[in-house]
Formats: sequence, C-alpha cells, structure tokens
Amino acid sequence: MLATAEAGIYKNRRHLRLRRRARLRRFFLRGKGENEGKVRVRPELADVVQFATVNLLHEDWPAVRNFAPQLDVVFCRNVMIYFDKPTQHKVLARIARALAPGGVCFFVGHSENFTDCRDTFELRGKTVYQRRP
Repeated sequence: MLATAEAGIYKNRRHLRLRRRARLRRFFLRGKGENEGKVRVRPELADVVQFATVNLLHEDWPAVRNFAPQLDVVFCRNVMIYFDKPTQHKVLARIARALAPGGVCFFVGHSENFTDCRDTFELRGKTVYQRRP
C-alpha cells in the first residue's frame, strides 16, 4: 500500500472520489497514451508528502524522527483497537509529539474512539482528531 501511495499513480479517477473536477485538475495529471485512464499526483504535491512504515510499539520511530514535530497528517486506521488502553495512551502520546502543534489531523478507523485522550486530541469529525496546541 505504501508503494502504491508513494508512486501516486491510480488506475481510475472514479476511485479518487473527488466530486469536483477542479480538485481533480488541481491535484492530479491525466494519463495519456499507454497511461490512458490513469491519473498521477502532481509533482508539486508529491514533493511535500512522505510515507513511512512505523512499528508503533517501538520506543524510537526512526522513519518519523527526521520530520517530527512537523507531521501535518497521520493515518492510523484500525490499528489501535488491538492495543490495551495503557499501550494506546503511549502510542497516542508519541503520535501527538510527531504532529506539528495544532497538527492538522490524526485519522483513525470507525471502530476506534479516544475520548479518554481529550487532553491530547480534540475530536474534529467521526474519525478525525486534531492535536491540541
């Protein structure tokens, strides 16, 4: 999945679910010739997005260390449900430290809820949290 995301090439525009064509043109280039029917993330967007695999249970996150606390967005969907509450709190504290102050978003799965971490994160949507400043 990370390799697909890093490549930024998608087979079908319909999978992107961008309802407005202006957004599609703003963020993607349309494939031509043998790439007909595919879209590619524009280079100026791809250049500011980085992907990394992180073992949430390790104390040190080398893949994140160079960017923290500058991460704007963290996607961690349907993972935390497998940890007990104390481990969740440790991992959430690390994620909070990696996010830029007021970090844009921390996305989780629909079955995950961190209402007991209100001192660290503020709920911004059903599955979206924002780091408190």
